[in-house]
Amino acid sequence: MTRLLDGVRVFELGIAIASPNAGRILAFHGAEVFKVESPTSPDVVRLIGSAWLRDDEERAAAWPDSSPYVPEMNANKRSVALDLKHPGGRAAARELLASCDVFLANFGARALADLGLDYESVREVRPDIVYVHLPGFGSDPEAPYYPFVAWGPNQAPLVGLDDLTGHAGREPAGIATVAPPDYLSSFHAAWAVLAGLEQRDRTGDGVQVDISQFETTISLLLGPFAMDHALTGNAQSRIGNRSLWWAPEGVYPCRGEERWIAISVTDDDAWRALAGLGRPGWADDERFATNDDRLANVDAVDDELAAWTAGFDAVDLAARLQQVGVAAHVVATNEDILHDAHVTGSGFYTVRPGTRFRRELFGGSPLRMSETPGRWDVAGPSSGEHTVEALTSVAGMAADDVDALVADSGAFVMDDPELTLQRPYEDFLHILFPGEAPDGRDL
Repeated sequence: MTRLLDGVRVFELGIAIASPNAGRILAFHGAEVFKVESPTSPDVVRLIGSAWLRDDEERAAAWPDSSPYVPEMNANKRSVALDLKHPGGRAAARELLASCDVFLANFGARALADLGLDYESVREVRPDIVYVHLPGFGSDPEAPYYPFVAWGPNQAPLVGLDDLTGHAGREPAGIATVAPPDYLSSFHAAWAVLAGLEQRDRTGDGVQVDISQFETTISLLLGPFAMDHALTGNAQSRIGNRSLWWAPEGVYPCRGEERWIAISVTDDDAWRALAGLGRPGWADDERFATNDDRLANVDAVDDELAAWTAGFDAVDLAARLQQVGVAAHVVATNEDILHDAHVTGSGFYTVRPGTRFRRELFGGSPLRMSETPGRWDVAGPSSGEHTVEALTSVAGMAADDVDALVADSGAFVMDDPELTLQRPYEDFLHILFPGEAPDGRDL
């Protein structure tokens, strides 16, 4: 079936998550995304190899392809490996850009200018380009943070997230294991691409979109707290898993090691339902009679609730609470999510073939279009897998010129393309996904 972005070509110059995740969304919906990368200055996902590679030959050839992040961030994309600091590599990039509708990057603004890939330079090659850029702090050279570079996790303390993360009276817990600024800005970038393409269709003109990851995160997460401070002077800080508006709300221990349940009581009817399952006396305790009472005595209600939940299996207790109308769920581990009935039933996780690995497992897309559904065709590409094809068939370069550029290290091709490997989970995919034959015959 036709996909939403069939026929759209994207030149992606991205590292880690921000623009790669935006490109991933576009690729799912049919865009032809050229991931331009260099083995001499690789994307960080190419640096995270797999320790299970068996010998020096495998490690040398397959290390850049073996990170689980490769299919996760690059499924459906085409890898074009160019050294943009090499004159020939830059020239080849410009040839490819001339055939693209979208330029997508999360390099620093100064780095793009140094490479001759700032907006004005790209516009010389493709006047109607939709140019979407996601630097950490925007592209305005007059802005105070313009010279700074950043990763998503280390932006968390800058935008106030760390100060909100953790329990009162303790140091900030931080969010170092995830990168909200990266993901939030990537969604903005995908929407910006669609808006830019719409504008181009209407006017014939391209557009430059400058997305500051710093400001994106502030605007999405901290608006209510900024308004509260402006109106009342209150500076909100850490409250653990509690709510400002109702009680009890939090995460409570259950039977077993590191098993927890999340419970949210948003009105007095839900409290009465919880009290009916809970300990005798809760329903008549004046400290807990109304939501205001429970907020005023939140330590007491949390202590009582935690002592009660500790005797239950988390799954069983969540089902009992849900049955009487109380919002509750197990605090799921990664393993829980992998086996979650809704996740598996909706087909969210995907198994697709790759060039280096027979089958790759990676996350799907939550965006489902009824008339133009997206799909994953292949897993993430090997580094340089499509260099020759893209430069000859799309950029229009002569095959001899491409060969010469590869020989001069201005471009790179896939290392040892005949080397095909198997993921350690290969023999177990049919257990997690019954539709997958153990030997991969379905692919």
